[in-house]
Amino acid sequence: MARTSRKGAAQQVSTPAERVWRVAVYVRLSLEDSGRKGADTIGTQIELVTGYVNERPYLTLIDTYIDNGASGADFDRPAWNRLMDDIRAGRVDCVAVKDLSRFGRNYIETCEFLEKIFPFMGVRFLSVNDGYDSDHEGGHSEGLIVALKNLINDKYLRDISRKVSSSVKARRERGEYIGTFAPFGYKKSSVVKGKLVPDEETAPIVRQIFAWRAEGIGQSTICQRLDEMGILTPAGRLREQFNVNGANYYRASIWQPKAIKKMVQSRVYLGHLEQGKTRQAVYEHRPLEVIPPSGWQITENTHDPIVSVELWEAANAVEVARRKEYFEDRPRRELPDNLFKGFLVCGTCGNKLVRLYSKKVNPSGKAYEYYNYNCSLKRQHPMDQQFHMVRLETIYDAVFPLVTQRLAMAANLGAVIEKRAKRQANPRAVLDAEISRVTRELASINTRLAGLYENYADKLLSEQEYVRIKAEYENRAAALRKRTEELSQRAAVVADVSASDNRWLSAARAFQNPTELTREMLEALIEKIVVNSPIDINVIWNHRDEFALLESCAREEAC
Repeated sequence: MARTSRKGAAQQVSTPAERVWRVAVYVRLSLEDSGRKGADTIGTQIELVTGYVNERPYLTLIDTYIDNGASGADFDRPAWNRLMDDIRAGRVDCVAVKDLSRFGRNYIETCEFLEKIFPFMGVRFLSVNDGYDSDHEGGHSEGLIVALKNLINDKYLRDISRKVSSSVKARRERGEYIGTFAPFGYKKSSVVKGKLVPDEETAPIVRQIFAWRAEGIGQSTICQRLDEMGILTPAGRLREQFNVNGANYYRASIWQPKAIKKMVQSRVYLGHLEQGKTRQAVYEHRPLEVIPPSGWQITENTHDPIVSVELWEAANAVEVARRKEYFEDRPRRELPDNLFKGFLVCGTCGNKLVRLYSKKVNPSGKAYEYYNYNCSLKRQHPMDQQFHMVRLETIYDAVFPLVTQRLAMAANLGAVIEKRAKRQANPRAVLDAEISRVTRELASINTRLAGLYENYADKLLSEQEYVRIKAEYENRAAALRKRTEELSQRAAVVADVSASDNRWLSAARAFQNPTELTREMLEALIEKIVVNSPIDINVIWNHRDEFALLESCAREEAC
């Protein structure tokens, strides 16, 4: 039997293989749809879209991105932000959704993505139920239909917002409780919708708190007593009963003075509802705003009280007296500006450290003033991770040399980068060229893989040869894809490594040869300062990617 020539087989597979798109499946479910009969579900969305992707050989599924309980009013969603990061890194170049309403309901932002952002980034967009494919020949001609659907989704969102706002207002006027969770000490009635009933387990705790406060016991002392008794905080109960994990662990685990203050001042424990403390309306383009107490909606005698009027007034009389004593009666000293305000965080729990002032007088009568930083949640820390407080001078002496060193590095790196910029007008050109080379090699590997099976089917390769060569090609392709991802991540932060455009270098060059640490330096250079103990203080810098890039370029220049 005549043998088919390898030369002829090579000519047959020389046609470039069809591009394989790296697909991200994006699904979204709003709070309004969750649990509603007949509504969409996360599972059905994933099943539909992944089935569509798997049926097409030119699409390969990379990952699934799920925003459960996220509104479509804007694109500030956790999973969506992660997806955009992967697109910028080159890991994904195609986005698939069930329909445009799952993608977004804001007309302007959705069209911005479909008409500008995605085409600019080279991203293909697929909407399965709408039959929309931005890579299709008719994709651009269908832009009007897509825009119309987005407009309908936007109008639908505003209509829902209007109806929800009207419904909430009517329920408040009827004296119904509309909060998601009942206040501490109460639970929602299982008989009457929107009615609060005292919780037999926590109502006695509320009465005890009011009694302690009426006796003049301080808020911090009350918190310590509750913690010692093992009483769960309001946030802790929500986490235990309803698996609500939004609150910080430490803040949810120990009682805070502000929680006591808020509870004592609340008229809900007198049987009155205080609602309308915040306001937001999408249909009016009104963002979330906090309403002052004068604007709250008060509905009296809507449920059984937990404390008597006499006890409530006695506890609040103490609150008023303590506030007057602190703000009016005691002399107010003028303290210097808090240099590290907002920057210091506890290394154990992440809580912001607070500044404390103290004054001591020695036997000779000379006065000494001290400023210390302390974690208000320290009593909850493990014993081996507690520190009493840290002196201002200790933090200053630890941070200032690090800032000085960082600024000196800026001067050295700036000189190296300026030297490099004189020789190379566009530093990103090297990265772009390498990305192009790797992409071409990857395309060549894919072409060979496409023709490899035909050679095996035509008996030009044995099974052992086919398996071995296929494995070599696949390993090489995987290495090239990883290399492409690494280069794309680096290119995403490069933009231009000239001395004038690097954000970190621009910030650092404004503070050369400092003689003291200033607030402006901290804001320009530092993200936060993590305090683990007086001898363990770590600085987290701003613009870390830009600094790493400069270091990398400097190393290349030295080679």
